[in-house]
Amino acid sequence: MSRLLFLFICLFVPLSGAIAQIEPTDSAFVMEVDSIIAEYERQEKEKKVEEVIQSYNATRLKKEMSFSSDGALHFVRGLLLSWTDHDFITHPAHFQPKGDACNWTDYGVAGVPLLANWALKAAGVKSRSKTERMLTANAMALGISFGTTELLKHTIHEGRPDQSNLQSFPSGHTSFAFASATILSREYGYISPWITLGGFTTAAGTELLRIHHNKHWMNDLYMGAGIGVMSTNLAYFLTDKIFGEKGINKPELRKRDVIRLMKFNDKPSGLTFIMGTEIGDRTIHVPDARIKTGAAVSAGADVSWFVTSKVAVELLTRVADVQAKVYDTKNVFTGGHLNLYHFNLGSKFSYPFTLGQRLSTRAFAGVRMVEGDTFTDGTKTYTISDETKFELGMGVTYECLDSHNYAWGFTCDYYHTFSSYMKNRYSISSSWKILF
Repeated sequence: MSRLLFLFICLFVPLSGAIAQIEPTDSAFVMEVDSIIAEYERQEKEKKVEEVIQSYNATRLKKEMSFSSDGALHFVRGLLLSWTDHDFITHPAHFQPKGDACNWTDYGVAGVPLLANWALKAAGVKSRSKTERMLTANAMALGISFGTTELLKHTIHEGRPDQSNLQSFPSGHTSFAFASATILSREYGYISPWITLGGFTTAAGTELLRIHHNKHWMNDLYMGAGIGVMSTNLAYFLTDKIFGEKGINKPELRKRDVIRLMKFNDKPSGLTFIMGTEIGDRTIHVPDARIKTGAAVSAGADVSWFVTSKVAVELLTRVADVQAKVYDTKNVFTGGHLNLYHFNLGSKFSYPFTLGQRLSTRAFAGVRMVEGDTFTDGTKTYTISDETKFELGMGVTYECLDSHNYAWGFTCDYYHTFSSYMKNRYSISSSWKILF
């Protein structure tokens, strides 16, 4: 319409002469004028797009340099479990020691993300921060994390499951592991979601090792994770205040970011990693006593394939390590572990309620496998046998597309297992998803 109006003004105004005296307009000239107008409109569109991209990059930089409260959920979980599991934690059952309190192998696993961070830096891979800025942030993160952990250890005096000392709360290995993973994510997460997920998967592995080695309770792990993440975020925030925009590689909108956004709002098929807590029925009745369990640390992965933009089929897998103790006896029994394995196939209805955010509901069915354990006081023994039972479940999930190539969110699932014990269980987890 604008082009027609322009041609009308140029070619038919003024109309002071007789219409009959106007000679036919040269078609080549008309095409040339039309081409000039088209080029002008194209340049205007490019200018607007460039302004949008610059505004987006400026917003991302501002967000990147602001304080992130990502670790707050870990704190909340740790505090809640300190309250709800207090009776379980203080019960006198003792777990068998597996190595010393430090267990340097666990520290080695916890430090893998930090080692990977500096290996990438040494190899010349572009990071978020230049060397001086990275050194400052990393040293500050580890210093705050270590100082906070040690202060709480020597203030709270919580006994370890194996009763080796009174420095269980919070977990120093876990705080170091999550600080390392957060550093790696802050510096190199923009390259690939596998870098971020690799770091936090290693940190989750550290949690499982500390539980398996009978060195910590669940609340210790979540508090340690919160300290690690929040200390690192605080360190980067303070470093950014000190250095300003000096020595920071500014984020840039890329073509793949736009494609990823469109894919997320169309058919977000992908692989989701899960880390959280499994709670619910905790009592197992045995002759003359009860075996009670604490909250379990849970990890797993889901594969989702979207048939349409809103309907998907899913494969869900979970493993949970459950600490257990014998109650109602005068003698003190050893503590034990029950390992739960969930394998389910389900369907999901997912709705993109805003650009980059989805809320979903799902139903699933499958089996739960239990790997049991033995509890003894030296004379009497209770045994929880292995079993495999059919189960049904349902849940809700929330996902938000992150600037670091993945979608983060949370899941809340309910499991009903057709078993004689721990029939009804709930899983509350954080999630990280990589799109196919």
